Amino acid sequence: MDQDTKVIQELQELKQKVGHIEDLLTEQANKKEKVGPVRTFMDAVASLLFGLIVVGPVVVIVVGVLMVAASWLGMAF
Repeated sequence: MDQDTKVIQELQELKQKVGHIEDLLTEQANKKEKVGPVRTFMDAVASLLFGLIVVGPVVVIVVGVLMVAASWLGMAF
């Protein structure tokens, strides 16, 4: 009987901990859903800079390599 009482107490403690974790996850979900115009603007600027600095040069290099390879093969564009 004493073990049953201990098990019940441990289950109640676990239930409280899980409830606390659920509350924290709900708060985090609510924070993620609320996106303001400043955050949207900053995301857009970051995406634009990434495209200009990383994607743009990579595309230019790939197209350049393809054009050189095509010129070696005698193809004209």
